[in-house]
Amino acid sequence: MNSRITVAVCLLLLAALSTEGMSVRGIGVELRCRCIETERNVQIARHIESVELFPPTSHCKDTEIIATLKETGQQVCLDTTAHWVKKVIQRMLANKKP
Repeated sequence: MNSRITVAVCLLLLAALSTEGMSVRGIGVELRCRCIETERNVQIARHIESVELFPPTSHCKDTEIIATLKETGQQVCLDTTAHWVKKVIQRMLANKKP
């Protein structure tokens, strides 16, 4: 009888922990960097539909730039040190100013 209670308690704890983890991610909190690899190739620039810039956080020290490609909708991390990427960022910032 005690083993059934132990198993039930463990399952409840597991469910609670997995739900908590999902809710943190569900509100848009990333617990690590989004980008593992980055793209430097300037040829990708003509295929970019939109770009998102993510400043450093307590969970990731890097500024991350994620581009969504026009035809496929694939998301690609851009190398923030590439010259052409810096120009894209400058254009984005210039377009945001009133």
